[in-house]
Amino acid sequence: MSIQTHTQTATQADTVTRELTEEVLATVRGKFEAPEGSTAETPYEDMEFDSLVLLELAVHLTKEYGVEVTDDEILDAADVTRTAALLAGKGARPHG
Repeated sequence: MSIQTHTQTATQADTVTRELTEEVLATVRGKFEAPEGSTAETPYEDMEFDSLVLLELAVHLTKEYGVEVTDDEILDAADVTRTAALLAGKGARPHG
């Protein structure tokens, strides 16, 4: 792989992750009612998301993006940004 091709691939991956981050953040703010002011870097713990909410989020994201995501993986990811990277790593693509 040439340096240019590698750079293009990395840029595309960054774009996918960024778009997934925006979509997942919209989901946690809307469907899961994250507190006002929550950002993609706000830990789920600070959003007061308990294990049940994380399980519901895992089920929602699995259905939404067609990739298997567990509540333990989301717990380990700890925030929206890392959850989006997890989704991207499993082959999920943004809808927008």
